[in-house]
Amino acid sequence: MSKSVAAIRFEPEEKEWITAFAQMNGQSFSAQVRAWALECLEDELDARDLKLAVEASTADSTDTGIGINEFMKKYGVD
Repeated sequence: MSKSVAAIRFEPEEKEWITAFAQMNGQSFSAQVRAWALECLEDELDARDLKLAVEASTADSTDTGIGINEFMKKYGVD
């Protein structure tokens, strides 16, 4: 799959800091920033899914006292 190009502007010091971190982990600057962006997106989506599941559970009076495993199964949270 072909990748598209996106530009992000960093201050020179920020770019040096990110580059140094990426090199410590054997990655390119681009690969490191991409990994962080995708990890952040996944975390945000997981948080949103959990928030929606908690709201649905709160609205369901039959959920009082259910365990975490049952909650996760019922609301598809993993």
